[in-house]
Amino acid sequence: MITVAGYDVDEGLEYDPDYNLWVERRGLGVVRVGYDPLGAETVGDIVAVALAAPGRALVRGSALATIEAAKFVGPLPAPVAGDVRAVNESLARNPGAINSDPFGSWIAEIDGVTDDAFSHLIAGAEAIRSWFSATAERFRLQGVIAE
Repeated sequence: MITVAGYDVDEGLEYDPDYNLWVERRGLGVVRVGYDPLGAETVGDIVAVALAAPGRALVRGSALATIEAAKFVGPLPAPVAGDVRAVNESLARNPGAINSDPFGSWIAEIDGVTDDAFSHLIAGAEAIRSWFSATAERFRLQGVIAE
């Protein structure tokens, strides 16, 4: 973990800058997905999560889940294309875990992910540090997160 702009960030993961999601490679063509700390904070307190059904085919940007939170109600876009392999059923009982532990609260596993699906993700400690710092500053200036 590295600390960037006051947030702990896992530099071993890859990040989707458009959706503020982390992506963890878990084997050939398999990833696990969750909110990064900025994504979890900017949606507000999450009170409900409706997860996509295992087996559902996804394209990048299609709904991986529906989130109901203090500042946002709507779809959570998939950061990569593939098929939903598994979902974190514990989030149905405790959706707020995403806010309190974004890295420990994965949302879904996606299978059938091809190598080209990672081209838009941010990886590597320096790139992550630069992107996360700039994003946190932009969100602070917009008043989306506290100073």
